[in-house]
Amino acid sequence: MENHLKNIEEFMTKLPDKDRDTLVDAFDIRNWPIGSYMSSQGERDENEYVLLSGRARSVVTDAEGTEVSLNLYAAPMVITPNIARTSEGRSLVDIEILDDAVAATISAAQLMDLMVTFESIREWGNNLMCEELTRKVGREWCLAALSARQRLEWFRKVHPGYEALFAHFHIASYLGMTPVTLSRARNR
Repeated sequence: MENHLKNIEEFMTKLPDKDRDTLVDAFDIRNWPIGSYMSSQGERDENEYVLLSGRARSVVTDAEGTEVSLNLYAAPMVITPNIARTSEGRSLVDIEILDDAVAATISAAQLMDLMVTFESIREWGNNLMCEELTRKVGREWCLAALSARQRLEWFRKVHPGYEALFAHFHIASYLGMTPVTLSRARNR
């Protein structure tokens, strides 16, 4: 538990001690086994998550049953904020657990209340949203503007070490290519 608290605090180093303690105390620690889902597409999800250990991916399934990886997460990492992955309180994505995982959770409403009450927590939350928006726009640009080889180079730069952590078919999906195309890009 103590180690997990330190991981949560890593995300809050710029907060004053009192505000950081208030925020840390508001989180609950949960365990998810490999193969489970932190959030399921179409189901209610009113939480924010900080992945403290393990790996996960954000994935959608299209009408033909094809899965598309939208994000890859290796702890410690903040999962895409609730407001960006839900609509009317329902998840737009599955968050699939790829390794046994531990995450800190807090209801989005409770976090919003803390952001209203504490300016430093509001700035912290806004910074997380800006980082996520930057990450998403960067990926969209990558998918639209780069060749397969360039997308792989972008991936390696933005997500160092992820090639060894995630299955290549997850990476290929995340990069908008087939596993065969990814293999060719890796061999060039």
